[in-house]
Amino acid sequence: MMGGLGGTGDLDGLGTWLCLARAEGRTDVERAVRSMGGGGCSFAGDAEELRRRVLAADPGACSVAVGSLSGGVSDVNVAAALAQDGNAHEVVLVRRGASGSLRSRAARAGIDRVVDPLELPQEPPRGPSRTLAMTDGAGDLDEPDLSGEPCEGDPEADGSACLDLQVRQSWADAVLSQPDRAPVVTFCSGRGGVGKTAIVAAAATIGAAWDMRVSVVDLDLSCGNLFSCLGLPQSSDLARLAELGDAGDVDVEALSIVGDDGIRVWGPCERPESAELVTPHVAEVLALAAGVSDLVLVDSSTTVTDAVAQAAQRSDRVVLVEDGRPGSIASLARVAGLMVRLGVARTRIARIENRANPRARVNHASGRAEVGLEAARMFRTFEGGPEVADLLGAGEAGDLVELGSVFTGSVATFLAQVLQELGHLPEGEAPRAALESGTRGRGRWGRRREAV
Repeated sequence: MMGGLGGTGDLDGLGTWLCLARAEGRTDVERAVRSMGGGGCSFAGDAEELRRRVLAADPGACSVAVGSLSGGVSDVNVAAALAQDGNAHEVVLVRRGASGSLRSRAARAGIDRVVDPLELPQEPPRGPSRTLAMTDGAGDLDEPDLSGEPCEGDPEADGSACLDLQVRQSWADAVLSQPDRAPVVTFCSGRGGVGKTAIVAAAATIGAAWDMRVSVVDLDLSCGNLFSCLGLPQSSDLARLAELGDAGDVDVEALSIVGDDGIRVWGPCERPESAELVTPHVAEVLALAAGVSDLVLVDSSTTVTDAVAQAAQRSDRVVLVEDGRPGSIASLARVAGLMVRLGVARTRIARIENRANPRARVNHASGRAEVGLEAARMFRTFEGGPEVADLLGAGEAGDLVELGSVFTGSVATFLAQVLQELGHLPEGEAPRAALESGTRGRGRWGRRREAV
């Protein structure tokens, strides 16, 4: 009757717990089982499999815990059916916010007890999920020993889930504090249409051409289109990171997509309404990206959301982009002031004047008196003409860089100078030439082009 599930050879007495719950409810069930002295859960795939496994065991050889289920199946009915079968040592229903009427109904159905995870004592955190711990470049870190209070204001969140999130954030910050990890550069602006995404796409493509492993993170979580500029037909879905439980059920590779040029793209969200799910996990996204990359570039939304603010706080450089239009410096200064209030050191703030005229003199005094821009280093990226928007709109960032222009040349110079400051300029003739090229554009950084 059991096929591959029959017999009792894999059962070890009353300490064996056979369990059933949907993915997001498994942590609750595992906590409940541990609170009753169980060593752990063996989860069945569905109610039918669970019932077969219980019936195949010797009478009383295992106990059963049933948590929240999906697909319209009632957890109470499943637990009641197992209780009626009479083959389990104990049948436990795990339900958050269990009411008195539910407990009475369960008792009438023969269910031995109802456990409410919200009523269980807090457990010490057990470290980050296995998937996160195995990530390249991050798995060698010691798991942080963290204790804390459960989250407040969320009646659906139990203390274990909140502590687990704290541990994951602590792990991410530990990764990002390593001196040899990939530098993180976040691009912000105080208004739309300044060319922020174009700079990120070009810089990523240039970095990849310099044989760097480049990750780009799109934190315009609702409407970002950085993936399309890089020639990808679809984005990844960062909201899936919120599904990662204590066991790391989601493969982190599913959070990013690698294009033909080797650039790894993270985000935004598949559904705009999922954007808020990503905010608590921004540090993890950056840590995961840094673990598999030599350079992480972060694109952002027009406004500074909570997600963007977290990225800025954890970045090696926050680059503020403006395009010289009327009011752009005032807008930039407001964002710079916000960055300072967020704790971003002024020495980590840089600014770019995009679409600048390569023949115009640089006004270094512009904006220096504004809050947050006093120590900001100023860069310029030059107007590249309509082909920049046309090629990026067609997903041809690689062709844009291959063809060369004063725009891509100036982006290469900016990138080389920032990497040099951060101690991560790659070896090679092209990065060195970009560092020294100043305001002169280069076609593929091998032949010099006159500025236009």
